Amino acid sequence: MTDRGVHAAALASLPRAGARRLHRLLAGRDPAQVWDAVGRGLIPAQCGDEDLRASWRRHAAVFDLDGLASALDRLDAWVTTPLDAAHPARLTDDIDPAPVIFRRGSLPAPAGPTAAIVGTRRCSPTGRSFSAELGAGLAAAGVSVVSGLALGVDGAAHRGALSAAGAPPVGVVGSGLDVVYPRGNADLWEAVATAGGLITEAPLGAEPEAWRFPARNRLLAALADVVVVVESKEAGGSMHTVEQAIRRGVTVMAVPGSVRNPAAAGANRLISEGCPPACSVADVLVALGFAAEARPADPSVPPADPDLPASAGPAPLGRGVAPASSGSASASAGPALVPAALSELQRRVLDAVDDEPVTLDRLVVRVGAAPPEVLVAADVLVTQGLLDRDGGKLVRAGP
Repeated sequence: MTDRGVHAAALASLPRAGARRLHRLLAGRDPAQVWDAVGRGLIPAQCGDEDLRASWRRHAAVFDLDGLASALDRLDAWVTTPLDAAHPARLTDDIDPAPVIFRRGSLPAPAGPTAAIVGTRRCSPTGRSFSAELGAGLAAAGVSVVSGLALGVDGAAHRGALSAAGAPPVGVVGSGLDVVYPRGNADLWEAVATAGGLITEAPLGAEPEAWRFPARNRLLAALADVVVVVESKEAGGSMHTVEQAIRRGVTVMAVPGSVRNPAAAGANRLISEGCPPACSVADVLVALGFAAEARPADPSVPPADPDLPASAGPAPLGRGVAPASSGSASASAGPALVPAALSELQRRVLDAVDDEPVTLDRLVVRVGAAPPEVLVAADVLVTQGLLDRDGGKLVRAGP
């Protein structure tokens, strides 16, 4: 039988064996040797008192290692510690290390870019749609989307990432890998495990107890290069993830929302306190260090007179549409004119969008350029009014 890390999994099942205690217990030692020591009551004093030592010894005496190994096989799950090459380096070197990780599927390369997308379970339709758009666009650009597989924002972000068939998504859950929570996302669990990976610190059979989710949130922050809050109230799990990100020096971005939407109050507060806004996929890509294409000046706006204050210059006409001269048809009589200042890539992206909505991953295939470059070019075209967004897709702007 393949050793999937059964001794590490058994150690995680010990009563009151939280992450800090397991970290002290393992301390660079082989899990099989540590499990043997537990069974003989020989754990170090710093790991627990005599009562805990006796409790662990009784637990080990009746524990079914073979049954646990069979359960891991059925799930196709693996359990790792920092001694294993497959153990996430970000969780080993973290300020609050995760000494035992249960995993299904595979995780992205350690150096690959990652973005955690978090938010409320009770999101608005707009929040749900934008979460899916972010997930799809980032995955298509090669960014692994990390989220908690919860209802609302989390699930929408992962469904968007899966639709792009791009970088592998990562689901960080607060229960055992054999305890799907929420049950309504069972299909999403399987899809993420197949296309990317699921991870948890919880042993098999562990229920989604409330205390497990703050611990889970620190893993979200530790795995992310940037945390994007789509919709969140003033307090809750998303704000806890934000706190954990700030502790680790991870960039936090927030999606602006209506001041009349209570679900956006937390995100709006973050922006007011200085967090950069995430208004598009391109904003997040720039925060991740992807090269941003310079946005062309609107050719419909004459250059400002340097001798006049900015407020005295002509007002922009907006949406990249050139004004009609007195001898031409009105602007409403035909489609928007294509600005001459578009780059070659922007023109190719525009030409690749026909009358039907097109997904970002399909657009990347049609254009034949790197995903980040296509996404930034598309964002410029949306800003210029030549393309519109339709959920996670792009369409030609109307006349």
